[in-house]
Amino acid sequence: MNEPVKPRPDAMGEGMTQSHAATAPAAESATPLATKVSTAGDHLPKMQRLYSSPETAPQVIPSAFQFLNNNMGGWRGGLHLLSGEPGSGKTSFALSNAAVAAAAGFPVLYLSFDLQAEFLVLKLLCQQADLNCRDMIDGRLGEDVLKAASEAHAETFSRIKVVEADPELPNEKAEDLAREMIAASEQDKILVIVDYLQIWAAGSREFSEFRHEIAKLTTAMRRLALSLDSPVLAISSQNRQHQGEAVLVSLEGTSDLEYSADTITFLVNVERPSSQGSYTHPDDLITKSRSISVNLRKNRFGDGGSRMVKFLPATGAFDEETVRRPFAS
Repeated sequence: MNEPVKPRPDAMGEGMTQSHAATAPAAESATPLATKVSTAGDHLPKMQRLYSSPETAPQVIPSAFQFLNNNMGGWRGGLHLLSGEPGSGKTSFALSNAAVAAAAGFPVLYLSFDLQAEFLVLKLLCQQADLNCRDMIDGRLGEDVLKAASEAHAETFSRIKVVEADPELPNEKAEDLAREMIAASEQDKILVIVDYLQIWAAGSREFSEFRHEIAKLTTAMRRLALSLDSPVLAISSQNRQHQGEAVLVSLEGTSDLEYSADTITFLVNVERPSSQGSYTHPDDLITKSRSISVNLRKNRFGDGGSRMVKFLPATGAFDEETVRRPFAS
């Protein structure tokens, strides 16, 4: 039996203020989603109004990759999973999409359960300004270069809120903060990024088996996406048995992940020899550019497929290539 333990209702994520905790959820989110009952015919007038032309269709948050924009239409409201082996560029992928969404005018909430906010912003600035991360860390770029880069990206960065989230962060606190950001913006949607979900799931233990914690958080993140009518992009680790493979069974934790997500994307390093557990030399992880296959393995909004991109670890940037390798049926 998996006996639940008493949760910690007073847990708050680092960076969350008391005012956030005191903010009452919107009336719409207070109603359980399961109680919203309607007939199919009730939705027809709204569908005719919204989808009659591109001008009236709901606005979608753009992705940093044209391949994903073509296949998914961008980041639509729902739960999107991103997975891959260590060093495949998952955080850089997330940061790149955060920058593109913010540049398009959308607010971005980046919940980091792994890296410090200062380091994430450093990676983001290097990525967007094409700066070498090691040179910045070692202080070799110079004041003028950093000033020019900061000024060039200040407006975009102002729309990205980075939270050094405690693993015990309640899902309700994340929703409160997201709603505040939407209200303060000129948009009705927000991109929420979770980096990454296994750390968040480990923060509040109710069940003796970890897979149940993953299932609980997956349900909460999907509910968050539906409540906000916005995309939630969550980074997921892979199990050791299938690490580095673009297969749904590689998602670490539970099969609920593959069933609950609207899209699932894998980043696969295609240059790693299949006989090796890692790269030939550790320096390859941080210095060599390499080809990464962006594999869209589940997509409720269209077709799957894959696209080759070049990942540049020195800056954290991606170059999208023209080669597409569709999955065999």
